[in-house]
Amino acid sequence: MSESTIYERYGKPIVKGIVVFLISVSLFGSYSLISAQGVTLGALGAIVVTLYISALVFYGVFWEDMDSRRFRLALYFGVILWGGERFLSGDDSLFSIVLLLGGMGMFIRELYFQK
Repeated sequence: MSESTIYERYGKPIVKGIVVFLISVSLFGSYSLISAQGVTLGALGAIVVTLYISALVFYGVFWEDMDSRRFRLALYFGVILWGGERFLSGDDSLFSIVLLLGGMGMFIRELYFQK
């Protein structure tokens, strides 16, 4: 049996199962956040970013489109959203700033300097 056949047969279903599990954990976490904090601006921002990244990973894994330019731009935009949400919610740590500026740098690089 070749390597691609083993991956096709066992690897892809395992990866897809893990992705579905992690997305369900994200959805449960979003529900728990709303239950604990109520519908606040901070909670909604965190939930929107979580759902965006979850949907993006789901799309990339199930449609096998992670190598496309469109996926990379959407991913970098997600990094910008994540950093922006953290910064706007009052977490002005170095990590938030790196997410925000790093995401912008990667987005601009992919948008303007790729062939």
